[in-house]
Amino acid sequence: TKNMAKSIHRVSVIIREKTMISSTVCQLRLGDSDNWHLPPFTSGSHVDVHLPSGLVRQYSLCGDPNDQTSYCIAVQQESDGRGGSEEIHSLDVGTELLLSLPRNMMPLVRTQPVVLIAGGIGITPFLSMIYELKRAGRDFLLYYATRSRTDTPFMEVLNHICPEKVNFYHRSEGSPLKISSVIRSLQDSDHLYCCGPSRMIDDVVGQTSHMSERVHIESFGGHANPSQTAYTVQLSRSKKSVAVAEGQTMLEALRAANIDVPASCEGGICLDCKTRYLSGTPVHRDITMPKSDRDRYLTPCVSGCNGSSLTLDL
Repeated sequence: TKNMAKSIHRVSVIIREKTMISSTVCQLRLGDSDNWHLPPFTSGSHVDVHLPSGLVRQYSLCGDPNDQTSYCIAVQQESDGRGGSEEIHSLDVGTELLLSLPRNMMPLVRTQPVVLIAGGIGITPFLSMIYELKRAGRDFLLYYATRSRTDTPFMEVLNHICPEKVNFYHRSEGSPLKISSVIRSLQDSDHLYCCGPSRMIDDVVGQTSHMSERVHIESFGGHANPSQTAYTVQLSRSKKSVAVAEGQTMLEALRAANIDVPASCEGGICLDCKTRYLSGTPVHRDITMPKSDRDRYLTPCVSGCNGSSLTLDL
């Protein structure tokens, strides 16, 4: 059937609704052009969105996983970003888009109590979780930090779904979220989820080393840090040497040398560019690769080099 054929490779959708839900955040409701059911997704999932320009960007699915007829994504306009959000904001209702199948790098734990910390547009992966947690009557709390009330996407939705579970913090009102207070309040069985800008992520990671597997992190900021110092990448199979200049990412240098490395998000999230390294000391800046893989793999889109050279299995 059409539904089965679509689920094999990519999902073709059209923009059914486009709504500004804050001064800078646009929500798209996506559906099949013939109203077929879309492939199911689990709470915390995201999709790759293939934009008309050829750009590919990852966005969390922020609707109810029980809704089989539509996917919702919310995109914050970043005027100084890499172009994806500007393009999304310019798209019209009726535009056709190709999506990957949903995949989940931050699944919801099955039974334990959950504490969610969101910063700005980092609320998006938690909305699908909240629908599921609320429906199951599970124990959870949300701490949601934004600049101001008018810059708080989904505030109305959250106040409708779970007013007793959400705590809002607006910097403009002099009430910033204190991460340390949240972490001190955690119980031994609580699982902590955090999604937000890099400063928030770093704050949480720096204070939760004792929690081990009970911490789940997702970032949306794109950690593509250009190299601060030049280094060389040796390619073991093709016997080539590629110079990575100061101010350049490893992926950019490889592309400039006509080395084909698949990549989608270019922000250390999707792991499409995950590459085996054979020697040298990489600086890992991705936010989804299992720690056990980091002894063998790096992500050229964001990884750096702690030294003068790295050898890749390319």
